[in-house]
Amino acid sequence: MKKLMTILCCMSVLLMACGKKEDKAKVKEESVTEQMQQIIDSGELSEDELLKVTDAQAERYLNEFNEYTEPQKYYFCAAFAMGAMSVAKPITASAMVNYFMGLGVAKFKEGINDETYKAFNAGKNTFTNETLVNTILKEKICENIMNDTADFAKDSNYTIADLDKIGKIEVEKVVRYIKNNEKK
Repeated sequence: MKKLMTILCCMSVLLMACGKKEDKAKVKEESVTEQMQQIIDSGELSEDELLKVTDAQAERYLNEFNEYTEPQKYYFCAAFAMGAMSVAKPITASAMVNYFMGLGVAKFKEGINDETYKAFNAGKNTFTNETLVNTILKEKICENIMNDTADFAKDSNYTIADLDKIGKIEVEKVVRYIKNNEKK
């Protein structure tokens, strides 16, 4: 559990550092919730029918997740964990960003690139689908991946300082990707 909290803290820092789109994401999330309520109120779909739609979306998302490579799954979960931590403990989350990113490089020998960033970005944006978040948490999908990776680092005698140093480079890459996506 400590490992998960650590991961969540790191992601929080990264997400806070990447800024401007968060406000838009919040507005979009509120907008989606309002739209869902309007659909229910209009009688177009009942709440049960709407839940089936969101469940189907979560299932589709998880099927896509299962097609990811191991590094992609890790970076998805790192972003997910950091996002969750940023809500619970933003200070801790910010301290963990470099660590989580370095952890991915240490275990998978692959940092942030076009493919891993896609997965990272998907993990970062997961919180717009409550059903998906609940599924990930209930099935401990990311918790297991993050714990396995942390165990690898421990067994391989990586220090937090080593992982932090490696992770700084990856965080810079993520920031560049985010900035490039904002320009589009």
